[in-house]
Amino acid sequence: HALQLKRFEMGFPLTGFLKTLQNKNVLLALIVVCSGCAKTSPQFEQVLQQLPDNRTADDIFALTFEKHGGANLDELNDLNLAIDGEWHFLVTQIQPLIADADYRQQSEERLLLNEQLYFANYKGDGGNKQVYRTPNEIKVAYNGEITRDEQKNSAAALTADAFYLFTLGPLALHERVKNWQRLPDTTEDGNGYYRINARLAPGFGLSERDFVTLWVNKQSALTYRVHITLDGFDATKGAHADTTYLKYTEIDGFTFPTHFFERVRGPISIDAHEWWYTGIDINRGLTAQDLSINALSLKAKQPAIAINGTD
Repeated sequence: HALQLKRFEMGFPLTGFLKTLQNKNVLLALIVVCSGCAKTSPQFEQVLQQLPDNRTADDIFALTFEKHGGANLDELNDLNLAIDGEWHFLVTQIQPLIADADYRQQSEERLLLNEQLYFANYKGDGGNKQVYRTPNEIKVAYNGEITRDEQKNSAAALTADAFYLFTLGPLALHERVKNWQRLPDTTEDGNGYYRINARLAPGFGLSERDFVTLWVNKQSALTYRVHITLDGFDATKGAHADTTYLKYTEIDGFTFPTHFFERVRGPISIDAHEWWYTGIDINRGLTAQDLSINALSLKAKQPAIAINGTD
């Protein structure tokens, strides 16, 4: 994949992301090699002052929320996933703690919606990694040993919160945002999209606030892309990334994305991560007592039900 970098003006402030590049002696090489295709951060989007069709941003969110099964959200207790994926090389070098690519290759993940609890059991060439995340707690273990490393915990909190959003899409935002703002519509590959934007407080990981932009397909009303800022970890401050939904599946009145493609969109633009579900099921009746950093109940440990016969 071609690498792309925004052309920086003299005096452009070094964000946490750019400092990471500088510390790795990569920044200069990227500026020389890459072309300027970084996108506008969700924090700095220009809000529409006049609506072209009298459809408000809140109306658009309600539309996609409903399409993804929002009317039944009270009936969604837990979501259980088996995931496989691939990392793009450059992001693993620039952000090694975020990617943690030696561990985050395949996973079994559990989301409990009432508790806003995210649990992941990763496996990779480095062994196993467990992440337990609630709004007030983060625990991370490598090969059965809980880490006290603040940077590893901070990175895991950011990725857990981001994946909770990516997994649920608009279903994760209905109580977090009450006042969406509408951005200019856009087209991509012949499809038209509404774009809506909001501020989240708290943000992802340890951030006090972040910003999110949703792309909503005008014809299907499905959320197509989620674009977020990443201020919750020192090395990603000032950066933003988007995740595009390539496929969906319907389960008991819900529509979930099942194939994802993530790109860093600023201050540089690079491909980051592609992942897909090999299994998915809902409503096992899990509670927080079924999940801990040290052990899972038998009900939680059972692998997610394979998709289309995939093991």
